[in-house]
Amino acid sequence: MKVKPIVYIASPYTKGDVCINTHFQIMEFNKFLDDGIITPFIPLLSHFSHTVYPRDYHDWINYDIEMLRVCDACIRMNPKLDRLNYEELNSSGADGEESWFRKHNRPVFYNIQDLYKWVANEFKGEE
Repeated sequence: MKVKPIVYIASPYTKGDVCINTHFQIMEFNKFLDDGIITPFIPLLSHFSHTVYPRDYHDWINYDIEMLRVCDACIRMNPKLDRLNYEELNSSGADGEESWFRKHNRPVFYNIQDLYKWVANEFKGEE
């Protein structure tokens, strides 16, 4: 039985600045790990894999689809970096990921509070 759900972090990558977008996901991933409430999945780590071993775009999409299958829920987030006055709200990739979760009757969250409430209700007492 799962103690913590695996939660997919969906956020922009190719729209805006790919480095800032990847940095944002890594920072959110670490906040989630520090909280210890969910097991976050961070798809944008493939950014670094691609720098070492570039792959065709479709390879990354196929990889992403397989990873969606193992996740229990999705949190949709938008990268923001105040010191550069940067915020990216648009992402066709994250739109597609969100759509996949909805199509497969898995929850999508837009803020951490709602995600953590869901975890408290759905995973309470599981060990």
